Amino acid sequence: MKKISLLIVLILSMFMIVSCNMDSIELSDNIEAPKNNNLPIYGKWKVEDYRLNAASLMDEEKAKSYIGMEALFHSELITMGDDYCTEPSFRIKNVDTDEYLIYHHKVTSDFLSIDSEKIEVVSITGSEQFFYEFIKISEDTVIVNIEGAFFYLNKVSDDIKKEGLDFTLATEEILLDTGESLDEDALRTGMLLGLKSLDLENKEEGIEKWDYRTIFIRSNDKEIVSVYEMEDILLPRKTGFWKVSVKREDKDGKINDNIVAIPLNKTLDKGAEMETKEKEKIDNTIKNILYIGNDYISIENIHYRNKGERLLEFYPIDNIGKVKPLMISDVLGEIGKESFIEGANKEILRDREEYKKSLIDLKPNEESFGLFRRNGHWVFKGRINFIENGIYTYENFNIKAIPPKEIVYYDELSIPWNRIKSKISNALDAFISPNEDIAIILTHNDILIYPMEDGEISNRPIKNIELNSTEKIIMAEWAIGRYPKLWEEEFLKQAGN
Repeated sequence: MKKISLLIVLILSMFMIVSCNMDSIELSDNIEAPKNNNLPIYGKWKVEDYRLNAASLMDEEKAKSYIGMEALFHSELITMGDDYCTEPSFRIKNVDTDEYLIYHHKVTSDFLSIDSEKIEVVSITGSEQFFYEFIKISEDTVIVNIEGAFFYLNKVSDDIKKEGLDFTLATEEILLDTGESLDEDALRTGMLLGLKSLDLENKEEGIEKWDYRTIFIRSNDKEIVSVYEMEDILLPRKTGFWKVSVKREDKDGKINDNIVAIPLNKTLDKGAEMETKEKEKIDNTIKNILYIGNDYISIENIHYRNKGERLLEFYPIDNIGKVKPLMISDVLGEIGKESFIEGANKEILRDREEYKKSLIDLKPNEESFGLFRRNGHWVFKGRINFIENGIYTYENFNIKAIPPKEIVYYDELSIPWNRIKSKISNALDAFISPNEDIAIILTHNDILIYPMEDGEISNRPIKNIELNSTEKIIMAEWAIGRYPKLWEEEFLKQAGN
């Protein structure tokens, strides 16, 4: 009996150890504290200082106006000045300081006066949308990035109740300020779809050209309220909306595409834009956007004057064309690099007997990867480029790695792809909202919007949007709660410009 008891204790201990290790590895797990004193950040805080750099979107005057702004952290409500977040959940990750700051914010630890080699990053998501990400320097100091500016918050009080704040009343007042219904059962959903289509009329002989557009869809309680469209890509980011376009330049018979990403609340520095264009003039390339998200863009770079070499490249949005493409290990770490090499070996090298005895170099380049749509999800693919019979060619291969939330924030299907296909046989792609109230299905010719009933796609679509020839999705961003209306206002403002 004692042996059995001892065995049970050992098994339970091993289970607890494994569980703790898994929690430390999985960066995407939400940590929802049952008690206020267990929250990673709690209490009343105040903005005491700030840092601006060349990439900051706000000017000195606006940054100074944040000094003295209060922030409140509670299990039911978080506020940052006039901005707020209800039903917050927390995601904590411990990261290498310089690696995180350089790749996420393009600054160094010295710039922010951080001495620690490791820092704790706390991401807060509310019932409606992503809120803010805080860099926790100590128990009394955190840093938050707003529009590219870094604000230092110091804790003022650990006990909010002593400050006389009634969170129930505060929450009600905030919801009333939005002008929206207080009906908790109301389902408000919005979506920004970025699409590209091959321009079959205006392309030069042998040189591809793509047109880009954004469609905005808003629904309320499973009824479509509005559908709008505009040229180019309207990209929602943590720092506000950006506009992304591809500018083509034809000079002396040489064609170059330049991807321009502009924050809408700040004019792009002309010098920086010209510097990027000069680099593109040397490359003589045309560009095909494969995916664009909050912080990253995946492109196909086509050297049309050099026998058609087609390279996959992955960049931070803030540094398109100004830095080398990211490597797979920059995005997915060493595990991602191993999956990359494994995919190349399994799908290209092992299964291609004719290449094994040839002189063709099939060694995978760690920079050669991108995001593609497959069966209702974004997936990573790698590419091997090589010369065969004097002509550039390539082979794609799958990478067994799920894009992290830093790359693709929301990419869930509450209904498996096989069931979607059995329901709608001509479906090519599918998206289901975080509210699980509407499903957006792509066919060869149309975008079909269906209401969801009892967790299933209903029998008839409530809206049909015609697709252009060869049109594909390159961006899918959702908004719920109070955000769809705010997104619509921004969309109409930009579409009218």
